[in-house]
Amino acid sequence: MAENFYCECCGKKYSNVRDLTSNSCSKSPTKKHVLYEGSEKKQYTCKLCGKMYSNLVDLTSNSCSKSPTKKHVPAR
Repeated sequence: MAENFYCECCGKKYSNVRDLTSNSCSKSPTKKHVLYEGSEKKQYTCKLCGKMYSNLVDLTSNSCSKSPTKKHVPAR
């Protein structure tokens, strides 16, 4: 099974790190993708509020009531 690489800010999936780091991210403050260093999971949890989503895209697309930036932060 091929390894996938995800952006922590937007949840977008890439097949290699080079593609992830060479593309821009609209949800990142630096406009660069940030490598999610956790493992691929069936459920992703926000470390601030505990809300769970089935994928990183859904986690990063919804707002978090406990975050000062209103963005969920993926737990590793």
